Amino acid sequence: MRCFLIATNKAQTPYPVYPLALACLAGALIEAGHEVEQFDCLGQQENVRENLAAAIERFQPELVGLSIRNLDSEDSALPESFLQDATQIMGWVRDNTPAPVIIGGAAFSLMPERIVNLLQPDFGIVGEGERLLVELADSLANNMPPAEKILRSPLAKAPWKSLSFDREISSYYLKRGGILNVQTKRGCPYRCAYCSYPLLEGKQIRTREPEAVVDDVLRLERDFQARYIFFTDSVFNDPGGSYLEVCEALIRRGNKLPWTGYFRPTRMKREHMDIMKRSGLDAMEVGTDCGCDATLASVKKDFTFDDVISFHELATEFKIPCAHFIMFGAPGENRETVRESLDNLERLDPAVLMAFNGIRILPRTGIHARAIADGIIDENQDLLEPTYYFSPEIQPGEIDTLIQKSWRNRPDRICPGASDTQRVAMFHKKGFTGPIWDKIIRMGWK
Repeated sequence: MRCFLIATNKAQTPYPVYPLALACLAGALIEAGHEVEQFDCLGQQENVRENLAAAIERFQPELVGLSIRNLDSEDSALPESFLQDATQIMGWVRDNTPAPVIIGGAAFSLMPERIVNLLQPDFGIVGEGERLLVELADSLANNMPPAEKILRSPLAKAPWKSLSFDREISSYYLKRGGILNVQTKRGCPYRCAYCSYPLLEGKQIRTREPEAVVDDVLRLERDFQARYIFFTDSVFNDPGGSYLEVCEALIRRGNKLPWTGYFRPTRMKREHMDIMKRSGLDAMEVGTDCGCDATLASVKKDFTFDDVISFHELATEFKIPCAHFIMFGAPGENRETVRESLDNLERLDPAVLMAFNGIRILPRTGIHARAIADGIIDENQDLLEPTYYFSPEIQPGEIDTLIQKSWRNRPDRICPGASDTQRVAMFHKKGFTGPIWDKIIRMGWK
């Protein structure tokens, strides 16, 4: 069956991110004997409608898959819903092919019924799509469509295997930082109040074989000329230590590509930081989330700010730049906690801080229940449009004033978090690789 896969994401904050979901789905479909073409709306953004129509005309798909990665920007200062883009793209697809349309992706899996009503696809897949999309393609090829419209995928015990990266799609990202993506595991055992990862990937960590991960890294360097790798795991440094096995495999096979990922600022041994550094670790994006113990506890973090300091100091000792992502306005936030947080955050030096005011409320998360309990929303409120939790104990504008007063004229302090996009794009245009924020810290080390 001819399967045409579309990544609808057009967000570029904090920098453009390769649509890894397409590579996973395409790999599974190709392995099952289906023909696949991939289309990335971000890479085609200047003439999306015309290029999409031409690609559909050329390929003549028998099935179209739409992947919706994010509902919106998740930034209260720069709110932007992405579902309007998805709705528009769905209309263009319907205008150009009678093929059945299947939608999926992280955003869809959070609110499937609501998005099905909005986009009116033929089918929707909740959860991991590698197995169900193949089964659906097989069923449609045999004229045996399923009776239900929304299909729910149980979490696979075995990790995904075949990945099919697209050369044309990758060229867009290689020109904008040289970053391509690899995932080493799925699942998140933590219970952060705001986060949807456990809902999407499950609470049990499921790992890939370290050698398979390194195969991907080396292939992206050899065949696609990747210059930087982003490990897209929800948290790279998992408590079971599988991340160290990946790093050891990278060292063993002589990896030279620099890499980064998302890190949890919990206690880490010196020898583990050393292993990561020798494997190519170049920078860390750290989920610190809050600046004091009171607000850390309110979003169900199981570490303290002293733990953050210890983690940061060890990374700095190894000359690994850190960007800490911070949310203000958490439950219990007030004038005192904001000031305490701003004072505490000054202890993270050198570091880049990226702050957000307010927490996006997602269904079935702890912050959703708290928002109902605090009377911020009612239990039947539609969360499809960007909706944020702000502590009732302080006005959002007062938080903004305190942050801006403390961080004025600081290039290493970014608030709102999405406001740095133009500077990142400028550096990428000049040929710089990687996430760019790390360059601010490196300049101070020289």
